[in-house]
Amino acid sequence: MSEKFYKNTTDFIREKPRRMSLIYMIARVFPIAIGAIYLFLCVITGLIMPLALFRFIGVPLAAFVLVTVGRVLFHRKRPYEVYRFTPITFNKKRLKKGKSFPSRHTASAAVIAMACMSLVPSLGAAMLVMAALVGISRVLCGLHFLSDVAVGFVFGIIVGIIGFCPIIF
Repeated sequence: MSEKFYKNTTDFIREKPRRMSLIYMIARVFPIAIGAIYLFLCVITGLIMPLALFRFIGVPLAAFVLVTVGRVLFHRKRPYEVYRFTPITFNKKRLKKGKSFPSRHTASAAVIAMACMSLVPSLGAAMLVMAALVGISRVLCGLHFLSDVAVGFVFGIIVGIIGFCPIIF
C-alpha cells in the first residue's frame, strides 16, 4: 500500500459522516462486541466446564503475549509515521509510534473467534468475519499496513487451531 492509498482512503472516509460512522462501528464497536461475547462465553465455560476455562483463557492470552513480544522485536513503523498523514482515530491520545507488526487487534480478535468456534462453530465463524473486518478497518484508518493485519489474522487462526484442536490436545 502506498502513501497515495492511505491519504486517499482516509480522505474518502472523512468526506461523509456515514462513512465515518461505519468505520467507527467496525473499528471501535466490533472489538468491544468480540470481547463481550468472549467474556460471556468465559463465564458459561467456567460454569459448565471449569477445567476447559484454563484453555479458553490461556490460548488467547498466549497469542496476545506472543504478538506483543513480536511487535517489540520487529518495531515496525506505522503507515502514518512512514507517510506523514493523519490517520483516522477515535482517540488521538492513543496514537502509537512503531510496534505495528503484527496487528494485535486482529490477532486477538482471530484467536478469540477460534476459541468461540470451539464451543459454538456458527458464532465463531461470524466472529472470524468480524475479526477480518476489524483488521481491514485498521488498514483503512491508516493505523496498519496490510501485511500487519494479514500476519496477525493468520497467526490468530493458527494459534487457535493448535490451541483448540481436540485431535492434537
